[in-house]
Amino acid sequence: MRLLMEVMMARSYAETMGLEFEAERLVRMGESRAEVSRRLGVHPQTLAGWALRGGWRKKDLDLERNADLTRRTLAAIRDGNAAVDAEHALRARMRAFMREAVELLAAGDAEALAELDRRLAGVGQVERLPPPEGPDLSRAGAGGLGAQADVERDAD
Repeated sequence: MRLLMEVMMARSYAETMGLEFEAERLVRMGESRAEVSRRLGVHPQTLAGWALRGGWRKKDLDLERNADLTRRTLAAIRDGNAAVDAEHALRARMRAFMREAVELLAAGDAEALAELDRRLAGVGQVERLPPPEGPDLSRAGAGGLGAQADVERDAD
């Protein structure tokens, strides 16, 4: 019954403002919002609303404390996003180039092949990777690579 009476009685504006001020002070001193909620008898969701409106959420306070670190972190994120965007743009240009090359090959006439040669001349020489280390694939017989490896091992 007493609980019902307390719930039904609304706090005055002055009391609410005082609780909000005290909650902010305690949170800024390092107490958790859950502890402040228990200590002041204010619902955690109410504290969350006050913190959002007042700018004293955990991330707001971290931003205040570490402004330089936050600026550097945001700059690193922005630079990383720019690099990813540039890579995506390059991939899109490569896809478009390859699509056009396939269309020119599909046309097959002399004019289309000449255009393809002209476009490929601007690409430049592609550096090729060396072949992987391992068994000589040109000598692999009907027995497969495993059989070839057994033959090479027996020869040693």
